[in-house]
Amino acid sequence: MEQSQQQTLQNLGFEIANKAIENAQLRAQLSTLQSENEQLKSRIDELGNKEDK
Repeated sequence: MEQSQQQTLQNLGFEIANKAIENAQLRAQLSTLQSENEQLKSRIDELGNKEDK
């Protein structure tokens, strides 16, 4: 295989690896935000229940 083709494939491999890392980081952020969102919903429910009493 030509050297430039090998270089292109290597670059694409690095790009794919970097995107996979970025994807994992975004998934972790999403998970954190979803957890925070659930906590806030629970807190809102608690406050709403106190007002009802």
